Amino acid sequence: MDKRDPHYERKQAILAEKPEIKKLYGYDNRTQFYAYTIVILQLAAAYAVRNSWSGALALGFTVGPYLDAAVLCMIHEATHFLVFHSPSANRLLGIFTNIVLMIPLSEIFRQHHGMHHKNLGDEAADVDVPSDFEIRVIGCNRLLKLFWLMFNMIILPARSLTKLPVHTDRFLVLNWVVSLGFGAATFLYSRQSFLYLLLSFLQSQGFHPANARQVQRHLYDGDESKRIVDGPTTYSYYGWANLLTLNVGYHVEHHDFSRVPWTSLPKLKAIAGPKWYPDDRAYHQRGVWDVLNFVVNPEISLADFAH
Repeated sequence: MDKRDPHYERKQAILAEKPEIKKLYGYDNRTQFYAYTIVILQLAAAYAVRNSWSGALALGFTVGPYLDAAVLCMIHEATHFLVFHSPSANRLLGIFTNIVLMIPLSEIFRQHHGMHHKNLGDEAADVDVPSDFEIRVIGCNRLLKLFWLMFNMIILPARSLTKLPVHTDRFLVLNWVVSLGFGAATFLYSRQSFLYLLLSFLQSQGFHPANARQVQRHLYDGDESKRIVDGPTTYSYYGWANLLTLNVGYHVEHHDFSRVPWTSLPKLKAIAGPKWYPDDRAYHQRGVWDVLNFVVNPEISLADFAH
């Protein structure tokens, strides 16, 4: 285990007090039905706007980003092999869920996400951390922060490819062929449907309330409108939005115990108790304010994402 993982010592301390948490380790194959539902809903929405530019724009800036945020959470769950016992089955489910994004992310994310856990906050190995170049260019500039968020879903994969190597195998090739093939087929079938899926993808982690999770992971929207500088380097949220996003709000819990499936994260919190997961250190809501605050607050810099 990489000692730079700030959650490793927390995990060992929690297990020393609550060894029964290990019983929560495993997978939950019921999660596959969540994947099927999200993909069907996104395809249905794309079909519904196939002849309407206004519909594509309206849904692409409202409902679509939430659905794609759920898709990304599903890929995340499969990446940790928490859906099926078989690693290959998890990878195939991730590839299937990835199709509505039209950009092949699941396999590269699978390869690089482990480094995010082991090297949390490390500029060289954690692909979630903006590069020094991004920080220098963007800084605290409001307009540049806005554009950075709007195109974050393009910047993030590009950053990932520049930071870490990618191993090519049959799953990676399948991911690229299926995702790009679906995107091309959608473009040929309906430009409106393509626009809807593209907007949904860009805004799922862009300038949209669906992206409040990413902002909250790094910045604290409290009295000082700044990130917290002590305690865990990630923060949790226990509100209703977890119903859509596979309890991704239980972020500290997940980083402490990445082998616990999403359905058991509330049980993990209950067992460990407020000593380790105090409610007063969690976010109480998610919405447009979190994203807007990141853009307009002159005291918040892109450098804050590096902590």
